[in-house]
Amino acid sequence: MSWDLGDVVPLSIAITNENGQPEDAGQVMLTVTRPDGTIDTQGPIVSTTPGVYDVDYPAAQVGRHRWRMVATGANASAFGDVFEVVAADDGVFISLADARAHLKNSSAADEAKLRGIIAAACQMITDRMGAVAPVTVVHEVTACRGVAVLPTRPVISVSSVLRLPGLEPLLPGDDGWTLTSREGVLEGVLSTSRWRHRVRVTYLAGRSPIPANFRLAALELTAHLWRTTQHNSGGGRPGLVVDEQVIPGVSYALPYTVRQLLGLDKRPRDEILVG
Repeated sequence: MSWDLGDVVPLSIAITNENGQPEDAGQVMLTVTRPDGTIDTQGPIVSTTPGVYDVDYPAAQVGRHRWRMVATGANASAFGDVFEVVAADDGVFISLADARAHLKNSSAADEAKLRGIIAAACQMITDRMGAVAPVTVVHEVTACRGVAVLPTRPVISVSSVLRLPGLEPLLPGDDGWTLTSREGVLEGVLSTSRWRHRVRVTYLAGRSPIPANFRLAALELTAHLWRTTQHNSGGGRPGLVVDEQVIPGVSYALPYTVRQLLGLDKRPRDEILVG
């Protein structure tokens, strides 16, 4: 399960005696390995009820965390797991409220799972279409004959260009930079100087405002992914509707309705479409 940066993550273990009855251990310690490799050790942990040890752990770093509770002494045991912490706006461009309304789902019990599916749907669209939600990125690229191409597209605006290795600012103008295409083409960077050089570019990529067809595509994809995770009363997956039949060579995870909304044809494409 993933959690937003700043959330409190509930970590818990249950300990039993040799007869399978809940009972406290001699001592319980918690160890969390953060994404940056640092280790946080807490304890001894006090049981909340006999045999049950709960810790509310603050999510202060983005990334994968590994945690482990070890009980020593009486009823010795150990348990470990992982959890992921994400930035609240990490590429997501539709809201939980919009997705609930689209699904006609108001159950608070589904919130955590639905948020994960929303994030996956938005990421699938971003992978195919380039940046959607506006995001500030920094890249070091090679300028050749006064032209540099930025890797994250489409580009909304460029805020700074610094020549490496000294980080000398290059101002807009004849010897500075000019964004000539939303596909990330930056021209005029030291065009009168060396043939090749490295520059560090800070720029805003994405779409603003976010196109209505992208938003609807994300809602439709969220609904599709949600339905595929729900079991019907017979214990099987729900049947496919006409719009979601498998197209040869195209993953069922991305139904044709969504591809049409995004302007994709029936064949997979690897290149980013800018628009």
